[in-house]
Amino acid sequence: MTHRRHRFGAALAVFAAAVTAWLPVTSARAADGPVVHIRLQDDTLGLPLPPTGDPTLVNWGLYNDGPGTARDVTISADLSNVIDWVTTDAAVPADHIYTWPMNDVHEGEADGSFIGLSAKPGTPLGTTGTVTLSGTSANGTVVSTTAKVTVGTTDLEVNRLAARKGDRPGSTIGTPVTISNVGTLAADGVQLRMRTTIGLAYAKHYSNCVYSKESADVYGLTEQALCTFDTVIEPGRSYRVDQPVGLDVTDQALFEYFGHEALPLSGAAPKPGDGPVLSLVAAGDAATGGTSIDRQHIDADNTADMVAGGATAEGKPGDLVHVTVSLGNEGPGWVGYNASDDQPALLVTVPTGTRAVEIPDRCSVWSEEARSGTGERTPGAPQYICNPRPNQFTVGDTRSFEFGLRIRAGGATSTGEARATTAYGNTMTFDHTHGNDTAAVTVEVRGGSTATPSASASASATAAAGGGNTPGTQTVAAAGGSGSLAATGSGGAVPAAVAGGAAALLLGGGLVLLARRRNRA
Repeated sequence: MTHRRHRFGAALAVFAAAVTAWLPVTSARAADGPVVHIRLQDDTLGLPLPPTGDPTLVNWGLYNDGPGTARDVTISADLSNVIDWVTTDAAVPADHIYTWPMNDVHEGEADGSFIGLSAKPGTPLGTTGTVTLSGTSANGTVVSTTAKVTVGTTDLEVNRLAARKGDRPGSTIGTPVTISNVGTLAADGVQLRMRTTIGLAYAKHYSNCVYSKESADVYGLTEQALCTFDTVIEPGRSYRVDQPVGLDVTDQALFEYFGHEALPLSGAAPKPGDGPVLSLVAAGDAATGGTSIDRQHIDADNTADMVAGGATAEGKPGDLVHVTVSLGNEGPGWVGYNASDDQPALLVTVPTGTRAVEIPDRCSVWSEEARSGTGERTPGAPQYICNPRPNQFTVGDTRSFEFGLRIRAGGATSTGEARATTAYGNTMTFDHTHGNDTAAVTVEVRGGSTATPSASASASATAAAGGGNTPGTQTVAAAGGSGSLAATGSGGAVPAAVAGGAAALLLGGGLVLLARRRNRA
């Protein structure tokens, strides 16, 4: 009997070892199927106290790395760590785990849902817990994640800076920066993120700031300085940098932005660099009228020369010929004016001896009555307006558009035009060099005669006189009157037939933010 027990015990040990060895294999096999990640919109949540009315959302979405569709995915939120001091906007079972129904999740991004949390009255400020989101899939793996929940908020705001105009290249702007905590919890350290457009440069580099070039946002902000301070930002108090942040106005400055925001310090501070230290000093009670992110508009006293490029083609009647026209910037300033949808554009007048049959993607039929493009790429129109994308032009940038033109039967050599203008046919007043605003577009017909030049756009306005750029309102001149890039757009009513084109242009002038509404099942 003793030997049998020993043999049984040995067999059991072998079986246990086999199970232990098998379990990782099983997990690996699950990982070979689709892998779904739960992505939180914010993994650090503060609950206002007293509650503000709207609950704070544990807001999540999904991303399926693949391969293939994850079947019967179920997501659950474990609230057991916070349920004693929060209320929810959904009925939570006795086990404190809220579960959303099963769904198949295809590869890529997928919608999720949310659950709202509010702090119970009387909960001490600073009370902290976690909400864990996890899931299952019939054929894959769901990677869990955790949100940290704290009663109270750290709300950091920065000062609003007034718009500036008239700063000349070579000058330096001294920019005061203030950080206020209008929340109920202190921030144990703070980071000041500053960003500028390419026409501005930081006059001085500080050892506690990291400088980098980032992807441009809708305002064209790319040059970043991320400064770290170990100062405790107390609730209800304000702090300022101990010296104005210097911004050099460069030779290419024209329409510029300076943006700044304050973020609670998380993680280790970056490695110090070279230079003096930028410090924060106490500045009294928290300022009112601040904002989470401020963007200051700075219009420099400078110009940019927008140049039209023409083309010449040759053929015989019936031939399809191609011409490539262009719009470029010869400086000295770069052009990135995103306070209006009246952006730089190229107005193309088709030579009369031809018919436009191939229209580039960014070009549409020009409506003289509406003073804008129609949004339609209809062949055979006499004029087309081409709206470049991107609509920002650094010095030396050129955007090209290729048209296919069919030479008419019996057609003769004729000349059209490419004109540097705006989306609404206005003159860019920051451009003071107008000899290159137009360029000929000529189609020579072998064996044909010379036709009368094609009619050009009636919007060949005269540029505003005077030196420098005055883009605080960015006035533009148009035939029969004047408008404003910042406010008026076309300067007149837009018929319904062309409203779509104008709306599409407006969307293209800035960043389109697409907000999904996630419905809780």
